[in-house]
Amino acid sequence: MLVAYLSLLLFSSKSYSQSKTSTRARINFDADWKFIQEDVSGAQQINYKDASWRILNLPHDWSIEGAYNENNPMGAQCGYLPAGFGWYRKTINVPKDWKGKQVEIAFDGVFMNSTVWANGKELGTRPYGWISFAYDISEIVQESNTITFAVRVDNDKQPSARWYTGSGIYAHTWIDIKNNNHIARDGLFVRTQGNKVLVETDFIKDSKFKNATLITSIIDNQGRVVATTKNSIQKDQKTAVKSELNIQNPNRWSVETPYLYTLKTELRLKNKVVDVVETKFGVRDIEWKAETGMWLNGKNVKLQGVCNHQDAGALGAAVPYKILRFRIQQLKAMGVNAIRTAHNPQTPEFYDICDEMGMLVMDEVFDGWSKKAANDYGAHHFDQWWKQDLTDWIKRDRNHPSIVIYSVGNETNGAIAKDLVAACNSLDPTRPVTSGHSGSEYMNVLGVNGSSEKKGYLENLEANQKGKVFIGTENTHTWQVRGFYRTKTWFRDGFPNKSQKPYAIGDLTDKEIFTNDWIEDANRKNRKQIFNSSYDNATVRVSSRLNIAQLRDIPAYAGSFRWTGHDYIGEAGYVHGGWPFRAFMGGAIDLANFEKDLFYLYQSQWTTTPMVHILPHWTHPKMELGTAIPVWVYSNCDEVELFFNNTSLGKQKPGKEWESMQCQWMVKWKPGTLKAVGYKAGKKVSEEIVQSATAPAKIKLSIDGQPLENKTDDIVQVRVTTTDDKGVFYPYGENRTYFTIIGDGKIKALDNGSPVDVEQHVGPNHRKAFYGLTRAYITSTNPSGDINLVASCILGEKKSITSNKVSIDTQILNLRGNAIQPKIELFYTTNGEIPTQKSARYTEAFAIQPETTVKALLVVDGKPTQLLEEAFGPNEGFTWNKPMADNGPIGEQAEEATLKNATVLSKGENFNGNGFVSLDKKGAAVSWYQENDGAAGNADLHIRYSAKIEQATGTAIQLTVNGKLAQKELFLPNTAHKGNSWNTVKIPIKIERGANTIVIETLNDKGLYIDEIRLN
Repeated sequence: MLVAYLSLLLFSSKSYSQSKTSTRARINFDADWKFIQEDVSGAQQINYKDASWRILNLPHDWSIEGAYNENNPMGAQCGYLPAGFGWYRKTINVPKDWKGKQVEIAFDGVFMNSTVWANGKELGTRPYGWISFAYDISEIVQESNTITFAVRVDNDKQPSARWYTGSGIYAHTWIDIKNNNHIARDGLFVRTQGNKVLVETDFIKDSKFKNATLITSIIDNQGRVVATTKNSIQKDQKTAVKSELNIQNPNRWSVETPYLYTLKTELRLKNKVVDVVETKFGVRDIEWKAETGMWLNGKNVKLQGVCNHQDAGALGAAVPYKILRFRIQQLKAMGVNAIRTAHNPQTPEFYDICDEMGMLVMDEVFDGWSKKAANDYGAHHFDQWWKQDLTDWIKRDRNHPSIVIYSVGNETNGAIAKDLVAACNSLDPTRPVTSGHSGSEYMNVLGVNGSSEKKGYLENLEANQKGKVFIGTENTHTWQVRGFYRTKTWFRDGFPNKSQKPYAIGDLTDKEIFTNDWIEDANRKNRKQIFNSSYDNATVRVSSRLNIAQLRDIPAYAGSFRWTGHDYIGEAGYVHGGWPFRAFMGGAIDLANFEKDLFYLYQSQWTTTPMVHILPHWTHPKMELGTAIPVWVYSNCDEVELFFNNTSLGKQKPGKEWESMQCQWMVKWKPGTLKAVGYKAGKKVSEEIVQSATAPAKIKLSIDGQPLENKTDDIVQVRVTTTDDKGVFYPYGENRTYFTIIGDGKIKALDNGSPVDVEQHVGPNHRKAFYGLTRAYITSTNPSGDINLVASCILGEKKSITSNKVSIDTQILNLRGNAIQPKIELFYTTNGEIPTQKSARYTEAFAIQPETTVKALLVVDGKPTQLLEEAFGPNEGFTWNKPMADNGPIGEQAEEATLKNATVLSKGENFNGNGFVSLDKKGAAVSWYQENDGAAGNADLHIRYSAKIEQATGTAIQLTVNGKLAQKELFLPNTAHKGNSWNTVKIPIKIERGANTIVIETLNDKGLYIDEIRLN
């Protein structure tokens, strides 16, 4: 938020009052909105009947509340959630002391195409979903005693982006009341040079404006005034007032010491204060050098960054402040010092948190400058709105010391880049402008996405950067699923690949030793639907370790922003093969805020507090005894010693070269205990223990982050850990936990971090575990009162691979107030019947037969409270199969593409995926959306087809790439048998950075089958 207002009034009632001693007030306007998730007629009118609408508090994202569905128009790009229309309404009484004032209604973020009315009068429309805006309602306030606000949100046409966006008023709303003579919204610009603080102040005035004085003061974080200045304002003055102040020996804002001052700006008329604005800012000097990158306060600082989207898993785009703060702190603990807001501005409170924590920000405003998704901002609104949106964005954000660089686009193109950069430089000349490999010739700083990972790019960086500062804006791309391991290296596009130019990464073993998987091979829709290893060995071009070393060792490499910090919903098709994949798995932290092993790799290289981390876990129920397992330890200590069953396996020193950053021991498998000990200067400073677990038998509840406070709508993150009967973490846990709140709270959402779990987050009171962990978000419903969480689980191996024993466990976690100690009783059945209090009483673990469904009844203080269910059998849960063979690069399946006058068939032979597409009419077409995270340029398109045309030697197609004709008439010769034998043709095409659309269209009605395409 650009300014912190003198008076912050928080009211949840429908009647609002303003302190008479305040010069301005900012009233939180989030409470008690009425909402309906459909498009209705006339809802902007005052007398519209909305009694049946749902009442809710903002921020709100209706999409994340809905059910995942493969047929939802959001599709793979936006994560298969519902979109559509939504209306919000709210009626308030107008306080008398608002009359005659400047009053605005302000929105921090609405996705997307929002139109706002007050008492039936249209205030305006804002198409862009990631911008803050406000409307003047002074005239309506003056003439009305009540105001009915209505907001229509249109996120119907999909996909509206290339990742999950959310839908609705996902950020805070405000009522701002000021005197008619006041400092303009976002009208302050503060910057520092050494000890000097330079301020520009813009103001709004009426006919009574005269004898005006502006007093500007700087207050330190102890409340002391350290500098002040006074400016007279002429009645006819139209330009902003410029002030200059000096701070003697200022405390500098930095990553390590994010010291914040307050700029207090007072507007006086006839010596009476009519407006006061307080603005947080930091004193820091930044210099950019092509040879060495960024210098902050005279210190060379590498940008150790990540890219992050807006959403937070089960919470969607409406991320509560406490969770947002937790996630930023989590990244800070990982060693991250910079975040790229990919690919849009974040909510105002994001920047406040970064200011306070010392997190640097690359503030990015747009994804594309033209269409990248069918119905995104670039496709429909960019040309008309970019100047307004960019101006509002810069003015809102430019006082944040955390923001060190702007980005205006991502994997897009166009001469408009020149105008974008010029506008940024004009509005804020203190920060350079870059992009994610877009319009690079116009940028102040060269930002390059995936192409910067290619072998040879950084080795020839001086030639590639062409005198500009260089940043790897998406570097690196690796994938990993928490708790999943493979010892064989995997490259997304195969190795070697002439287009991607990957670096070699050696296999850890000659043959794959891990077999646990999420699905049987035969049930995958296509070969892309795989999990990726939590060793650092699944990538496009480069390992995370090598990228860390390159950033550290190449002076001109100013910064690297890995894709991504946290996993995010959407982009589920391109890399991961689509449904049931709902998310992108590039994060070091998963959708439920659980850290992956990769988190600790970065921590070992980017932090100094002593740490050790062991991977993989040490529970391998289907592995042959004696199998040599690569045990890695990430550490920032001088030496690491590994013990197996209390026997030392020797000490190792973490290496500086990327291949030896981890310490590695080959340990022969048998159950037991691994212990890693880290030493500095010969002294033990850190330790981690990993033990083998037996079958799951218990759950453990704990809190991640801050506990619940005494206020309404506070939130807490509960972690549910699956353990064996001795409390040892069971890493394959997938049993379902049921939750009940006793007291003044409710379940807000449930998650587990799985990229393939498409159960609804909001509504159900149960969630299955994913690799041993489950997440529950609990909110308070009153400002005080006891809140206790009751969690129950039927536990056992889903496939009974080592044990057919089943346990039932209930745990209670006190979240606020007084803890309860109720009488807990459990009753169960194994014959499919619903259990009652007359069923068998649970006292200890019991054996079951294959294909058994266990049901249980939890009774709390004599009251039936939960009904639990868990199925066991050979077709349940994770699999232990042979790893899928690597048969080379994986194509894009035609049956999953967009079809026009075409039919999906599956009767045939030798096709890939689940079927193929029949194009048997002239003008029939199949089109694919393809991402290119590298550079624009030439590529080879491989089309796999089958055709057997009677009395002809083949058929012809037309090939279009990004709306441009690539092949007007491409002849495809007959194959031996239609639908049984397949040919592949290779056609050279040109592709753009980012989004590409490839269309194959028939030129006759002679019949053609398309199986897949592949790009390299």
